[in-house]
Amino acid sequence: MGRFKSMGDSDLKLDDEQVRRFICDGVLVLDSDADASLHQGIRDKLESIYRNNGETGNNILPQVSKLQRVLDSPPVIGALQSILGESYMQYPHRILVPSEPLKPEQRNIELRGDENGPPMGEGSLSYSYWHKDTYMPLGRTRYHVPRFVYLFYFPQDTPVEKGPTRVIPGSQNQDRLSEADHAYAHVPDQVRAGSCILTAFDIDHAGMSNRTDQTRYMVKFVFRRTRNPEKPSWNGGMDDWRPPDEYLGRYSHPETWSYVWDWMRGKRRSETEAATDIDRHIGHLNGADQQQRLAAIYSLGAMGEPALAPLLSSLLAVEGQNRIEPPYVQKADGSFEVSADSAARRWTEGGYIFQDEAYALGCLGEIAIDFLLELLDRDDAWIVINAAFALGEIGSAAARAVPQLAALLDSPDHRVVRAVLESIACIGSNTIAALPAISKLLYTKRDAWTQDLQLNYLAGDQIHLNAIDVLLQSDLDTKDLEDLLIDMLERPAPFVYVPATALEILIRRGSPKGTRHALQYLQAHCWDDCR
Repeated sequence: MGRFKSMGDSDLKLDDEQVRRFICDGVLVLDSDADASLHQGIRDKLESIYRNNGETGNNILPQVSKLQRVLDSPPVIGALQSILGESYMQYPHRILVPSEPLKPEQRNIELRGDENGPPMGEGSLSYSYWHKDTYMPLGRTRYHVPRFVYLFYFPQDTPVEKGPTRVIPGSQNQDRLSEADHAYAHVPDQVRAGSCILTAFDIDHAGMSNRTDQTRYMVKFVFRRTRNPEKPSWNGGMDDWRPPDEYLGRYSHPETWSYVWDWMRGKRRSETEAATDIDRHIGHLNGADQQQRLAAIYSLGAMGEPALAPLLSSLLAVEGQNRIEPPYVQKADGSFEVSADSAARRWTEGGYIFQDEAYALGCLGEIAIDFLLELLDRDDAWIVINAAFALGEIGSAAARAVPQLAALLDSPDHRVVRAVLESIACIGSNTIAALPAISKLLYTKRDAWTQDLQLNYLAGDQIHLNAIDVLLQSDLDTKDLEDLLIDMLERPAPFVYVPATALEILIRRGSPKGTRHALQYLQAHCWDDCR
């Protein structure tokens, strides 16, 4: 895997080949290019905090403020801007993930790197089974285009024996893994102190056994896109898609990769593919064969109007099947058991994948808008949120859908409210039409929405975050939202997500009044990391 190297005083953004590799593989290894003493100091501080305090949660960054120097290094900034755009945001969720050594008698274990659940040292927080991470606080959409990424920072040399993070390249757009996918596991072998592994958020990944006698430390950061792309944000993007010289995944997904490439460079396709084999492609949607289903989504999405009616008909075929309910129930002890076909598209709290038809309808663009607006009036909540998702994927061209979407924010179903908020945020235009409803949601108590599952967070926590995310990604003028944002800073909040996002917006767009309130908030929440 190519490491992103420092290039002196030149622009440190990614080039076309690196972006192509990221689109295909979902992973790049970066060198933060900082002084070695910085990483040693960070490692020592992490160890001190971990040994004395245990888990640190989202406070790890203020407790070890030198981590920000890593995040602000030119190679890291350049890579994040290249993938997420110039205005990317550091998400308020971050966590220290230590991996403890195996017991001495276990350390001679031989590993290939593709094992599902190899042993981990006692006390490790690294999870060694292949998985996609859940979103925080609760689930949100698993997108095919890069809206969220992970950055895994390693403050010490982390050879394979010490257990770096493993990935299944290309799995970020798969809706499931099979055992055959495990053989394509990739273990980065260039993880020197200061290395950062940049991955698509939805890539399948896992920890690995630490076969040394020292604890391996890693800090996991999340970054997010805040604007739909209008042009390439890396050094290149002027040419049409071509595959990279090498990619690591099991499958070739040229239709998907080409779509993501064009989306990242702000190009909405005007040309269409020949409308052939529509029925065959429709039959591959939502299937177990990942190559076929992804090819079907993006082939149909490029066919234009001939694919519209078949896609709508296929989507409506699941109406009335109660897909809004998850495929599991919670037992009295808090554990879960499967209660429905877990392979079928359904709402899930970790991260939800919509019907493949909805992804394809989003690709069709403006010609699908009127039909999707009609679906918003259906009684089946699963159909409604799939239509809302597709409108969000269309982006700013769907701005006229915002008033009708905003009307759905009065729904008593928290799942509809959450999905619709994500859609309005992705559209990013005409947000003023939804501002009254969003303001109402932010002032509604977090326990106002009922939920069947007993989780660490309430549905209202995610609704509040999704609501303020709309403001972050909106086209609203500062004067229209500044007082609301200031109030969100000053109101007590059980979790950091809402005030942290309000703070970010005020820092970016605030008037002198908003900036003053932002500074006052930071003064009250700062840490002394020298203790």
